[in-house]
Amino acid sequence: MLTPPFAFLESAKDAITEFAHNCLLVAGGFLVGYVLGGILGWAAGKYVLRQQAPDTAKKLGRTVGGVILALIVALLVFTGKGRPGGEGGEGKGAPEGSANKANQSSTPDPNPRIEPKLPPRKVDLTPADLVIPITILEGADVPAAGKFYRVENGSPLTLDELKSEIAARRAKERGKVALAIRFQKNTPPGDPRLVTNLTHWATEEAGLDVTFPANK
Repeated sequence: MLTPPFAFLESAKDAITEFAHNCLLVAGGFLVGYVLGGILGWAAGKYVLRQQAPDTAKKLGRTVGGVILALIVALLVFTGKGRPGGEGGEGKGAPEGSANKANQSSTPDPNPRIEPKLPPRKVDLTPADLVIPITILEGADVPAAGKFYRVENGSPLTLDELKSEIAARRAKERGKVALAIRFQKNTPPGDPRLVTNLTHWATEEAGLDVTFPANK
């Protein structure tokens, strides 16, 4: 590859090569027109003009045919109108895949998917008959792995043990049960899963209300 200061030499070489190629095409067009024009001129003089020796018409036909066909070829190759697809071939067109995607996006789906309309979730605004206070522990107050939860002043529990404890208390209560989650410190614990795992189970699986009262 030529360095940038001499890059113009590469362009000039390509231009000269293309010009020479076009000139050969024009010369070839003249030669073909010369032969065809002579044949047509001889036929016109012989059968149209009824000449006994139609050499004049033959010579004239050669000249006219060669010039006309050479001009046609010159117009095609030098103006670019004879090149297939214009200036294509440089990779500037849209990829085939994108064209297919555009066609697909403009074609309506014969079987559109209809999302089911779910009824709005009812919110129970009645106050809870039993509120179970739960504290999420941290640091040295966690006696063993996974025991991050404490109900009231009870012993630390794992999440599964806490679920069992809540289920047992809920079974004794006929009214509405809710959870009041407090943090040992004034901010949520460093691992947010301690909160999200509990609240997801309580609201989505157990159907319990969850509140976060302010720490005293």
